[in-house]
Amino acid sequence: MTAKIQGEGDYESARDYNEETRRFVEQQKKEGKPMKGSAEDAKDELTREEREALSRARSGEQDKRDAEVLKEMEKKRQR
Repeated sequence: MTAKIQGEGDYESARDYNEETRRFVEQQKKEGKPMKGSAEDAKDELTREEREALSRARSGEQDKRDAEVLKEMEKKRQR
């Protein structure tokens, strides 16, 4: 097995997912089954669940504070 170079995500899993999705769509078309939903039907409004999840999400400012704390901790550790 070779070493995997994985930056922002898992390339192998992404390829597998894309291939399975492509096969699924092709099978649905072959069987004449309608595909539900489309980009035109998508809405810009968030669902109740999405709004609730965003209300618990961290703000960008909190991430910046965390990064500063970690930088200070690293400086102290190196002394």
